Amino acid sequence: MGVTRWLLHKFKDINSDRMKKHIEVIHQNSGKSKAYIVFDMFVNFLTRGSGYTDYFRGNYIQATKAEKDTFVTAKKFYKILEYLNDDDYIVLLNDKLVFDRFFNEYLKRDYLNLRETDAEGLKQFMKGRDIVFAKLTNGECGHGISKIVVKDVKDYDALYKELVENNQLLVEEAIIQNDDLNEINPNAVNSFRVITLYKDGKVYLVNNALRINQDESNVIGCSNDLYFSLGEDGRIDGNVIDDYGNVYDTHPLTGKKFKDVKIAGVKEAFDMCKEAHMRIPQVRYIGWDIAFSTKGPVVVEGNEYPGFGLVQHYKLKDKSTGHLKEISDILGDEMKNIKL
Repeated sequence: MGVTRWLLHKFKDINSDRMKKHIEVIHQNSGKSKAYIVFDMFVNFLTRGSGYTDYFRGNYIQATKAEKDTFVTAKKFYKILEYLNDDDYIVLLNDKLVFDRFFNEYLKRDYLNLRETDAEGLKQFMKGRDIVFAKLTNGECGHGISKIVVKDVKDYDALYKELVENNQLLVEEAIIQNDDLNEINPNAVNSFRVITLYKDGKVYLVNNALRINQDESNVIGCSNDLYFSLGEDGRIDGNVIDDYGNVYDTHPLTGKKFKDVKIAGVKEAFDMCKEAHMRIPQVRYIGWDIAFSTKGPVVVEGNEYPGFGLVQHYKLKDKSTGHLKEISDILGDEMKNIKL
């Protein structure tokens, strides 16, 4: 895709209401006029390929040119992953049925492939369970996930037909979240993003962010969730923020104080991601989604093109540098091979 076509495509995808809210926050924080912010956003969009969320998360309104250069944009990220990730192997990540088979030992839960069974097989899988989740084979951001309460199912033939027609061909045993996360918000299995990068026979941890829903939704989605990163000791090692950079001391729904949060199994999760990544070194950059279950940390899925905004929000750790620097620090001179 040419640069002009790419820019037009990005422009058409703009969520104007969301952009206006970001502009309002920048205006309040910086004192700059909204007209100037819009103008500067557009200049950075044309010169850097940065969207309005990139602009906001990188604090471009105050950042120097050198600081802006350390942030990933969608345009740069595409080129980085095009270089790092082998197209012949990414099917192991982007098809959830293939993924579950290949990384089965890290799932710690049962699953059913509707490509390989019928309505009776679905019924047998659900027997003895309270809840299962049906998923799209290629879904992302929590979309295409259905919670199925087993006792409410009256017609398995109809359910099987509905799931197949919706391409929800993966049915998984429910993950039972551990008490550490339930104390913050028990309504959803909260997702821990761990980013790993492979170089010269070694897997490096690049960054992480745990996403917590603010409300009573039972599925984490691409909404105004809360985010924070964790150290190996399970403690929060930065700020707890939302998409608009607001900082939280307590969870708005449960009142849990974030200074008291300690999640068991974080180091185990890091080690698990590094071990799993060694099985697929051809895909050198992976964003793993981890859940903290009563069985310990479990792999939910892996992403060959994960969202990068989570980990380079300047408010997350009050940093003035971005995700591109984190990648460059690991790749070293190899970064020269990537034409950004």
